[in-house]
Amino acid sequence: MKTLEQALSRIDLNLLVSLSVLIKEKNVSRAAEKLFLSQPAMSRILGRLRDLFDDPLFYRESNGLQPTAKTLELESQLDEILFSIDSLINSSTFSAELCEKAFRISTPPLMSKLLTAPLAKAIYDAAPKVTLEEYPSAIDPILLLKEGHVDFSIHIKDTVVSDEYHSEKIRQTYPVIYGSADHPLLQKKHITIDDCLEYAFVDLSLDIRSTGEYLNPLDVELRKQGKCRNVALKSGQLATLIESIKGTDRLIIGGHLLEKDSILDSSFKVIKTFDSKPYTVDLYLIEHRRTLTSSPHRWLKLMISESIKKGFQDE
Repeated sequence: MKTLEQALSRIDLNLLVSLSVLIKEKNVSRAAEKLFLSQPAMSRILGRLRDLFDDPLFYRESNGLQPTAKTLELESQLDEILFSIDSLINSSTFSAELCEKAFRISTPPLMSKLLTAPLAKAIYDAAPKVTLEEYPSAIDPILLLKEGHVDFSIHIKDTVVSDEYHSEKIRQTYPVIYGSADHPLLQKKHITIDDCLEYAFVDLSLDIRSTGEYLNPLDVELRKQGKCRNVALKSGQLATLIESIKGTDRLIIGGHLLEKDSILDSSFKVIKTFDSKPYTVDLYLIEHRRTLTSSPHRWLKLMISESIKKGFQDE
């Protein structure tokens, strides 16, 4: 009987790297480009992979390669295997200065500028060869993490339901209603939520691919009281929403950090804050267990924590 080492010695483990890229890109040409190979070379690798797993692995459709059931089965294990190999090789030799990894994070759009911008600057200073990609938070961050679309997700709810994910509470925020500096509500001494609900709101929309209903944390409490907002406009772009309420009496809900964002210039004011229970919102940093022992990911996690700490230091 062959030992594990004898069996693996006949296999080119680089094929697993190629398979991972093919799964992510779903295109032979793009996968070849990612691995600095020619398209014919990548096609030959795909042929070797098909022989190795005795499966076609992909079939062609108009929008690119689509994985077979076998590939989907392999995908669930592949990232974990590659991260383990990476951790084995780099655990004692990791250098931020020499790191050339591309990291992906998802962040609540209303916090992007205040959290991700300083993070990108700090990463540039410490690791100039690292690439950082940011994506807007989905309603459910678990899918993004499970499929390897992001390495970390900053989320306003602790959605972890199994030991496959690790969730860490990092900070706390609360909703604030903002409006124009000459908004009629600012003439009142005591502004109630009912006063605010007499006006229309603009709202940030999440990724349309997200499933399920998303409720702003403030809306959750309003629903319990049998109340709701009139949302006149939804957009995925904060700048669009801000521009749309200039010169109007419409309102927008954001986290308390939004007040420090230069996008809210002197023409905007805080209308009403909700800085007490049950309106306060916990922020969580969520990751998949496959990255828990990865030195590069532990480094990035520290960078994220430091960036968030600086973002909240003046609260």
